[in-house]
Amino acid sequence: MPTTNRRYFFVAKNERTAHGYTITFVNLPHLFALGENYDETVYYAYRVLSDYLTHAPKQEAATAAYALTTLPTEVPDNVFYSLVSVTEDFDPHKMENYFTLAQRPPEEIRTNANKIANLIDPHTQLTAG
Repeated sequence: MPTTNRRYFFVAKNERTAHGYTITFVNLPHLFALGENYDETVYYAYRVLSDYLTHAPKQEAATAAYALTTLPTEVPDNVFYSLVSVTEDFDPHKMENYFTLAQRPPEEIRTNANKIANLIDPHTQLTAG
């Protein structure tokens, strides 16, 4: 039987601003990170989330409750959502950011992937198939 590690998933709102990026956590809106480039902002967001979780009550149910959410149906052009995967020890160095794309026709998936890539790096354009 394969070994598994428990992970928690937190929804992050990633916003490109005039001065860089802002990342907030949907169920923990008082937590946020600001940065000039996307990688820097993700690093700060992981640290902020880790610090909060490390000092939060240790009950698994409470932590799991923070990971449940719904997303707004209207998303501005400068925003996309991602899932931040967190290990049980809340180590920011083990956190991972996942971008999700809904099941759609290939061209729509490509368009949405290009939007995310362009928000992360304005000089990036994914190529078609």
